[in-house]
Amino acid sequence: MTVLRSLLFGFAFYGGTIVIGFLYLPLILLPEWIGRPFFRFWIFYGVACAWLFAGIKYRVVYADGAALADGPAIYASKHQSAWETMAFSHILPKPVFVLKQELKSVPFFGWYLSKMRMIAVDRAAGASAMRSMVLQGRAVIKDGYSVVIYPQGTRVAPGVTAPYHPGVYALYRALNVPVIPIALDSGMRWRRNSFLKRAGTITVSILPAIPPGLDRQSFMDRLENVIESECKRINEETCG
Repeated sequence: MTVLRSLLFGFAFYGGTIVIGFLYLPLILLPEWIGRPFFRFWIFYGVACAWLFAGIKYRVVYADGAALADGPAIYASKHQSAWETMAFSHILPKPVFVLKQELKSVPFFGWYLSKMRMIAVDRAAGASAMRSMVLQGRAVIKDGYSVVIYPQGTRVAPGVTAPYHPGVYALYRALNVPVIPIALDSGMRWRRNSFLKRAGTITVSILPAIPPGLDRQSFMDRLENVIESECKRINEETCG
């Protein structure tokens, strides 16, 4: 059944994505505020396919004292699969994602990413990439958007450790807005580079905000500790 579900998902998701990509081409010529609702629908299509064909549902839970921000913020999330990149467009308010520069070179999809003001980072550019990310982050925060960043910089499987990179602190220090940590277990259902999609419920856990003003070491330690401990708790709960 898992193989069949995964086949149906792949056909619906990739086939539909191509069709929608062509239909949306005129949006590239229109203002961003017109195209954004259509782009959100396109992304939601992927989440809907995961639910309808692969049986992947989700729930959002809040730790004590946690909430989504009323205004611009930085959402720093664990990254385990492609699922959260799609789902966060609907779970989080007015999100703009930090992503690798190469994605903007993908035909059709990359054009839409540019139109939606996603923050592209050339990971080979070193310090200049950090400066560019901060400048782009300031611009979108000023316009009322929130920044979504994956502090580990790549997808990390459940139970695997990987370092947290300083880019998230650069944004935290420069933008002077709260950072809201997010833990999840999407990798239990949608593993990196795996064709198989496993039915079940993904948990997204919103954690208490980290206020501006901490030094680098205190901030990085706090961010990593709260995310990793909550991911461990979620994984243990999922595995029963």
